[in-house]
Order: sequence, then C-alpha cells, then structure tokens
Amino acid sequence: MHYSELIKKIENGRVEPIYLFSGKERFLINKITEKIISNVIEPSNRNFNLEVLNGSETSYVEILNRSQTLPFIGDRRVVIVKGVNEVKTSGIERLIEYCLNPSPSTCLILIADEIDEKGKLYNALLKKNVIVRFKSLNEKYALEWIMKRAGESGYRIDDDAKKYLLEIVGNNLQKLNNELEKIFTFKSDDKNIRADDIKLLVEDTKAESVFKLTDSIGSKDIDGTLKLLDKMIEQGEMPLKIIGMISRQYRLILLTKLYLEIGVPLSELPLKAGFKPFLLKGYLSQSGKYSIREIKENFFKIQEADMRLKSSDIPGKIVLEKLAFDLLGGGLSLNRIN
Repeated sequence: MHYSELIKKIENGRVEPIYLFSGKERFLINKITEKIISNVIEPSNRNFNLEVLNGSETSYVEILNRSQTLPFIGDRRVVIVKGVNEVKTSGIERLIEYCLNPSPSTCLILIADEIDEKGKLYNALLKKNVIVRFKSLNEKYALEWIMKRAGESGYRIDDDAKKYLLEIVGNNLQKLNNELEKIFTFKSDDKNIRADDIKLLVEDTKAESVFKLTDSIGSKDIDGTLKLLDKMIEQGEMPLKIIGMISRQYRLILLTKLYLEIGVPLSELPLKAGFKPFLLKGYLSQSGKYSIREIKENFFKIQEADMRLKSSDIPGKIVLEKLAFDLLGGGLSLNRIN
C-alpha cells in the first residue's frame, strides 16, 4: 500500500488493527503514526491507551500481551513496536498467528528500517495489504513536499528557493522540515520565501557532509571515509551527485590554495572562492594537506570514477569505494569491480 492511500483511508475513519511500516523515512512514519493515534484515541485517553515498545528491549510474548489488552477507557488502543526486526527472542510464530486474526480493539503498528521480504511475518501481512514502505522521496516528490509544507504554514516558496533548499539539505524530510521551521520563524509576516532567504538561513548540510568526507580522505582515514560514503548513500545521495560534490570540494580547496599564494586577505577569501565564511577554517586546513599537483591528479581520478559510473554496470557504492582508495593513494583491487 502507498502511504498516500493509507492517509485517505485514515481520514475516512478506516484504521486497520495491524500495520507494518518499513523504511528509513522516519518523518513520514512518525506523521502517519501520529495521524492514526489521533484518529483512534481521544486526547484525554492517550496516557491509558497508547503504548510504545522498543524491539531490542521487548519480546514477542510482551507484544502479544500488550496487543490483547482491552482498552482502559474508550473503544480502541494503539501499540507501537519500534524496530520490530530487532526482537531477539523466539516466538515470532505466535505473532504471525496473531496477525492473521488481530484484536479489533487494538491497532498494532510494527516499525522496522528493513524487513525480510521472504520472511513469514512479511508474507502474512502482505496478504492483508497493511504493509507500507517509506522510502526517501525522489527529487520531484521532495520538491512537491517542500511546496506543500510551506503552503500549509501560509508561505509561498519560489522554484529557485525550493530547488536550492533541496540541493543543500538533501531529501531527508526531517531535516527539510527543521530548516523550513527556521525559515518560517525568521520570515514571520513576509510570506514569500526566496533563494536569498535559503542562502542566509539554511546551513549547507550537504557541503558539511562532503567536507567531512574529503577531510577524512585528506587525513588518510580509509575507515572513516568508507563510513561517510555509506552514510551519504543511506541518506539518499546518488553516487553521481556524491562524485560531483567531491569534485566541487577539491575545486574549492584548490581555489583556497591559489588565493592564499597570491596574498588574498583571509576576510575576502570565502567570497572569492565561493563558500560560506564559517567554512574558512576547514578549507585552510584542507588546503595545507595537498599540493597543487596532488589536487590536479585527484581531479583525473574523480573524472575516471565519473566515467565508470556513467558507462558501466558496476554498483555505485563500489565505484565510490575504489575512488576513495585511489584518492588515498592505496589503490583498490580491480578484481572487486570487474
């Protein structure tokens, strides 16, 4: 089931006795979970009829006991299990049995980052059409979400502003929402949000991520580099975009180095090179770790990785890992990607 379909059903008062929510887009999961709670439980009864369990700290027996408990006040209760895939005790068969005939007075919401699609629990719930995947939104839908979120708060955001916001923050809805909330507070009575507002108010989180990545590469920290690559890919960054950001970062490091050599004052350097003043210290540090020749060689390595991504079927993550090893000077066995 798509989450938009679920929203319509909830708004029409149709809340199923069990759901399985999977995926890393926790902002949407939290929003829909809250919508279910508001629909099922009266605010005054929330403390009595809402229970939240953590998978790593509970058992299937406990989940079943809570799900079969009758409401204390009101008609229904909600039981939420976060990280259901982390429940380590035996007894999943009993939960599957319950899922086939759940209590009508309880709405059991099972949440997991990932779920085994070949597992019995998944297949039992698939037949009931109560599984909703919450994947990161692609660019088109993320832009639509930004516009809708601004409109809900009474603001208009122009095309350049929403594209720029998405570019520097990424498609993580929680982060986008946090930045929009800051903008709403700052703009107050001015209901038009422009690109200049984003540049003034929003921290360039993507630049920060890639800055940490290149800093890790500059420090010859291969473990840190690979972890950051994994994190960026998990956050929805496309490999081609990551390579583009790495290339941009080296360009800024090169510009910093060149401007320093010709004596540009530090106070003017960020504007001339094209980065925010608060990043100056980091760029000064990184520029000291490379010679101009090394930076130029790294540009060729980045270009090769870019061509490989565009012209082969090699997984993007593998190409990026090889690029990291190449930039570190250690090399990576080509057998891994052939």
